[in-house]
Amino acid sequence: MENKVSVRPARKSDAADIARLVIMAWPVDAFLAHGEGKTIEDLVELVAEVAAKEDTLYSYTNTVVAEIAPELDSDSKAASDEANGGKVVGIMIGYDGAALHRLRRPVEEAFASRFGASDMKWDDETQAGEFYYDSIAVDPGYRGYGIGTALFDAMGKRAAQLGHDVAGLLVDLDNPSAEKLYSRLGFMTVGEKDFFGHSMKHMQKRL
Repeated sequence: MENKVSVRPARKSDAADIARLVIMAWPVDAFLAHGEGKTIEDLVELVAEVAAKEDTLYSYTNTVVAEIAPELDSDSKAASDEANGGKVVGIMIGYDGAALHRLRRPVEEAFASRFGASDMKWDDETQAGEFYYDSIAVDPGYRGYGIGTALFDAMGKRAAQLGHDVAGLLVDLDNPSAEKLYSRLGFMTVGEKDFFGHSMKHMQKRL
C-alpha cells in the first residue's frame, strides 16, 4: 500500500474531499446542535465552500492530501477521481498558530450565517509560537497502511520550510490510540485544553 500512495499539496478541486474527511476529526454533534434541522451533509457543504477559499482555516492552501492512483485503486470507479489524478484517502491541515483568529473568522461567519450560531463560542486551540496541526483524517477503508505518518511527514516538512521550529496538536483524552501514535512521532504533552466540551491534551514536538 505504501508504494501506491502519494502525498501532495491540496488543490482547489479537492475542497469536497477535504470537507468529507475533515469532519471525521470534528466534534460534529457540537456543530449540528447549533443548526436546527441541519444535517451532516449541510455541514460538509459548508466546509467544502470554506475549503475552496484561500485564506480560511480549512483552506486547500493549508492542506496536504494523500491519494491513490486510479489504476492502483480497485475500489475507485468515479470519474471525478480520475479527473483529480487519484482517489483522495487522507488529508491534513496545518497553519501558523498566530493566524488562528484571522483564518477562523470566515468560518465563524459562514457558520453563523448558515446555522444561525452567531453566539457560538469557539475555543482557541492554538496560539503564536507553534505551527498547528489542526486536523488529520484518513478514510476508514485505508487506515493502518502508514498514510497518517506520510501526511505528518509532509506537513512537518512544510512547517519547517516556512520557518517554524515547533509543531503542536490536540488529542482527545479518550483517544489513547491517537496519543500513542503522536508520541511515537515525537510529540510530548505540554498541557491540556478544552475544545467544544472535550478535554484535550496539548502536545508539541520540535521540527
